[in-house]
Amino acid sequence: MSIGEKLKSLRFVMQRTQKQQSEVFGVALITVYRWEHDLTIPKLSVLKQIADYYNVTCEWLLDESDEDEQPEPADKPNYTDGIEHQLLKMFRQLPVDKKNKVLGYIERIFVECAAPNS
Repeated sequence: MSIGEKLKSLRFVMQRTQKQQSEVFGVALITVYRWEHDLTIPKLSVLKQIADYYNVTCEWLLDESDEDEQPEPADKPNYTDGIEHQLLKMFRQLPVDKKNKVLGYIERIFVECAAPNS
């Protein structure tokens, strides 16, 4: 399977449009079209973003051997609404001390959600 076929397949599984993909990766709409039709391949920096976004490896994206099967969609986070991706993107930009603070907030929210209603 070519990189273009993989990108198109991943996009369909995640129910994204080419326009949405262009916005997520900061490229022109025509660029996504060219990737999916194997006219060009993403730059390495964008390829890494794509791999992170779809929870696959760059190696898998670039490997065109027939023995490689696409990872199961259930193994990937559900980014259909983009919230998880946006949170992950923001979280990665935080300094370590702020990441720990955010994790503390999230843990408290989980505790509140798990507590039975009184």
